[in-house]
Amino acid sequence: MIKTPILFTICGLLTFSVTRAQQTLSLQGVVLQAQQQSPSYYKARSSALNSLYAYRYYVAGRRPQLKLQATNASSFLGNIESIRQPDGTYAFSKSSYSYTFTSLAADQIVPFTGGQFSVATNLSRNDVFDPSSSVGYLSTPFSISYFQPTLLYNPYRWDSRIQPLLYEESKKQYIETLEKTGLQAAGYFFDALMAQQQELILQQNVANTDTLYKISKGRYELGKIAENELLQIELNLINARNNLEQASLSKEIAYRELTQFLTLPKGTNVLVALPDTIPFLQIPPDVAQKEAQDNRQAVLTFRRQRLEAEQQVAEARGNSGYQLNLSANFGQARQGSTLKNAYGGGNLQQTQLLSVGVSIPIMDWGRARNRVRQAKANQELIEIDIQQQERNFEQEIYLQTQQFNIQRKLLESGAKADTIAKQRYEITKQRYYIGKISITDLNLAQQEKDMANQNYINALRSFWTSYYTVRLLTLYDFEKSQKIRYEFKER
Repeated sequence: MIKTPILFTICGLLTFSVTRAQQTLSLQGVVLQAQQQSPSYYKARSSALNSLYAYRYYVAGRRPQLKLQATNASSFLGNIESIRQPDGTYAFSKSSYSYTFTSLAADQIVPFTGGQFSVATNLSRNDVFDPSSSVGYLSTPFSISYFQPTLLYNPYRWDSRIQPLLYEESKKQYIETLEKTGLQAAGYFFDALMAQQQELILQQNVANTDTLYKISKGRYELGKIAENELLQIELNLINARNNLEQASLSKEIAYRELTQFLTLPKGTNVLVALPDTIPFLQIPPDVAQKEAQDNRQAVLTFRRQRLEAEQQVAEARGNSGYQLNLSANFGQARQGSTLKNAYGGGNLQQTQLLSVGVSIPIMDWGRARNRVRQAKANQELIEIDIQQQERNFEQEIYLQTQQFNIQRKLLESGAKADTIAKQRYEITKQRYYIGKISITDLNLAQQEKDMANQNYINALRSFWTSYYTVRLLTLYDFEKSQKIRYEFKER
């Protein structure tokens, strides 16, 4: 048998555990929590980090690259090679050698021209072991070179315009995703709230109908009401209890979906609270349009898509078959039998190499011309699509702003109708108690009360959905009169 103090302790611990697990969630708290710990947040963060590292990779590629290279080709056991003789015949000679080459070079892309500029220092060593023994060094203390693949198309110029836009898009996308997460969280919140309110309404209906049934049963025994009316009230009580069971199940499902979305601990008991404050806002459509143009990712996407279409045309023109390649190298070198001789002394020999290549198509049967035409046709198609998206973009913002501006009036009307319906039901119920009206009138008043409450919750949901939708479409906080920003830390 459990002793009384131990029993009290166990009960206290159980009560503490239940109380600790239960949470009352507000709308703003649910939105904030979803934007900080939901799976959607972690996906948005990972995507933003991916774009950040991609942009840093691009920026690093435009900076000087320092490379150390080393190669070795050896045949210590001997290698038989074919050597052509002056009379045209071939002789086979076996030799044993080792060749080592090292280089330290700094490369820099020239975005203005699309070429590559390099500065390097090299050292090579050649060891011959058989048939004779010798050692030779060749040093290039300093060499400078420039390589220009083509003058007709410069991909680095286009990257310098497109890559920053991609990075800015990713930052806007991160904000939009979190705002979309907030809108989604509001949906889960109101699903739970509506299910919770429906259960409360049906609990009241069951209690009221049970009371009515007990009173009507006594009145029936006194002969004041007909049996048909009593049976009607009994049927209402059965239906009310069945509806309550279904509403309780729906509430538990809505609660579970909400807690799962917020990644709350399994088994957490939650309650949702009606939003107690409603922001008084009237958003001018022109202000919403301006903020959307300044803040939305779509505006940058339109600009980038136009640039990419122009790039495709420029690439088609640059790759039309006309080629002009340029390669130039200048440096100083010295050779010697020892490392000291290869670097010592002042008898350095200058080396220079200039290579120019030209390719001109004579007949391509219109291949290059049609490729350019294809790129231009694609550019026109993209422009038409972008213009349509821009019109839809502006239209959506205008309609959603207007929708939000009327939601507060609808919400006030819904709240007033809910209050009136409750008062009417209470009056009707009292009149039924004293036998002034029929059960049909009471049922009608109850239905109107329930419908008015549902309409109020729906109006509340529509208001906040419109509110978070306008925030999403403009990325602007109209309550605080500031642009919406979210920061994240790297791993």
